[in-house]
Formats: sequence, C-alpha cells, structure tokens
Amino acid sequence: MRSPRRIAPLLLVVLAVAAAPTASPAPTSLQGEANGLLAAVNAVRARHGLRPLRGDRRLARASRAHALDLLARNVFEHGDVFRRLRGSGAPGPAFGENLAMGPSSYGPREIVRMWMASPPHRRNLLRPGWRRVGIGLAVGPFSGMANVEIVAAAFAGR
Repeated sequence: MRSPRRIAPLLLVVLAVAAAPTASPAPTSLQGEANGLLAAVNAVRARHGLRPLRGDRRLARASRAHALDLLARNVFEHGDVFRRLRGSGAPGPAFGENLAMGPSSYGPREIVRMWMASPPHRRNLLRPGWRRVGIGLAVGPFSGMANVEIVAAAFAGR
C-alpha cells in the first residue's frame, strides 16, 4: 500500500477595494465546518478589539462555488475577486478574499492560525471595515492527492 503524499498548506490573499468534485463531503458537514471557521475568525477579531463578522449567504455561495471550481480545475488562484464577489449580489463597497489549501484534517483554528502567521492574510482578517463574511469549503482530489480541502473566505464591507 502506498503511503499518502503530504502536501504543504498554501495560502493566498487578495484585497480589492472599490466605491463539484465527487469526493466532496455532504453539504451539511461543510456547513458545520464553515460555522466553526466563522467562530474562529470572530474569536481572533475579538482578541484584537474588532467587531465580529456576520455570515452572508451570498458571499458563502460565491465562496463555495469558487472552492469547488478550484478543485474541479485543479488550480489554486483567486481570479477576478472583485467581479466574482460583486456579482454575488452582496453589498460592498470593498471585497477581499483569503484562500487556504491543505489536508482535510486541518480544523478551523489551524486555518486561522495559518492566516494570522501570514502578513497579507492577517491584514485581511483584521481589517476593521469588514462587516460580513462568506466561507466556502470543498474537499476532494487535487494534483493526485485525495482529501485536499480548499477554503475560500470572502469579506465585504468598507
């Protein structure tokens, strides 16, 4: 039996300011994981004196679709974040996105810890003007590896 290849976690961040793979788990388990990640994000924001973010269904739908698309195309990129998030119908006027990819065994605290260790992700996570967030997750095969999780967190506000 071949041992599974290890993958290093990858992170991408973008800040834009202006005026389905067969191996995915059931949506209910992903929704629970997204809620856990929202709680971890808000805990970090509270420790830094920032107001909590509210979940936004439009941003969550856009984030989930983006995570699924990345898995399906076997790429890890932001693309045109502003256009995609503005097209979700969520109000801005500013939008940003953090991405993470790693083994599906990573939990919400580990993902937030990785974002906090990366200066651009940290700035995005702790931006005072954000009011809403949508979190999308997808798990499946990626680059020949099974059970890779892609997380997309879309932020909106000022």
